[in-house]
Amino acid sequence: MNLANLMDFLHSIAVVTWIGGMIFMMLVLTPAVGGKGVPPQFLRLMGIQRFKYFAWASIGMLLVSGLYKLGPRLYYQGWDLFILSRYGQLMTTKLVLVAIMVSITAVVSFYMANRIPDMAPGPGEDPSSALIQMQKQFIVLSNANLLFGIVILFIMAIIR
Repeated sequence: MNLANLMDFLHSIAVVTWIGGMIFMMLVLTPAVGGKGVPPQFLRLMGIQRFKYFAWASIGMLLVSGLYKLGPRLYYQGWDLFILSRYGQLMTTKLVLVAIMVSITAVVSFYMANRIPDMAPGPGEDPSSALIQMQKQFIVLSNANLLFGIVILFIMAIIR
């Protein structure tokens, strides 16, 4: 095993953690919550707050391993050849989508995931319209992020 193999492995683990976590959230946790106001303690137990730490660790790992993997190609091909090749065009598309995903992840994890539990109603109270709206926005952004992640996986299948 060499450093390149290790970086490939770490890159794969990070992708599985980030995208797999999003799939779990959208297929399991989101339907469990629905549009109902959920007590903040339940949201924390479900792991929504905890997942963001794994997501950000995965993003960091993807950044390091991705730069390591991309560096030699840029060094040997140069920017012009890289961008003009099919590989380079697909990789550029992937990197733009990753930048969008990281931006969405930042909004969801640093803004929405912190505000939703604070907006949750007390026992016996109905959820506020602001909470319901925030939950809907959370779901839309999370679905968009997951879609971008799946597109990136498809691009990677084409590149390999």
